[in-house]
Amino acid sequence: TPVPGLEAECLNAVALEKAYPGDVGVIGALLLNLVELKPGEALALGAGNLHAYLEGTGIELMANSDNVLRGGLTPKHVDVPELLRVLDFSNGPVRVVTPTTGAEAVYPTPFPDFRLSRLDVSAPLELPRLGPDIVLCTAGSVTVNGLVLERGASAFAPFSDGALKVS
Repeated sequence: TPVPGLEAECLNAVALEKAYPGDVGVIGALLLNLVELKPGEALALGAGNLHAYLEGTGIELMANSDNVLRGGLTPKHVDVPELLRVLDFSNGPVRVVTPTTGAEAVYPTPFPDFRLSRLDVSAPLELPRLGPDIVLCTAGSVTVNGLVLERGASAFAPFSDGALKVS
């Protein structure tokens, strides 16, 4: 019987155990904040935050780094001593990030290394650049600096290309 108030967490643990039998990450997942994001919402997590995606589609952005540590729920190597050394064990609520409004909806975060924007391309846009960009088409098709991207396709736009022209 699920624990009152923790029904979703218990159901997730059962599903994770079926998907990853015997993986200690199932127990670890019970220690995480369960956050259900609505379409268009995001999380901004600093380094050392253990996280997992249970379902849906998401985009993960991270600063330039030469390491990714896993805590379970994967067939890949888990370096437990290093994971314990770098994890941030602070508790507390998770802040859901919502974008600004406008043709370029920016997700505000405290990280200067990168920025995530969602573009409304109902009309052609010409955007100033802060650096190189990776453009991902999430619906329909879009033309970026002359290159056509279909849904699910992405492209790198070097900073040297000048303004980002999107239609």
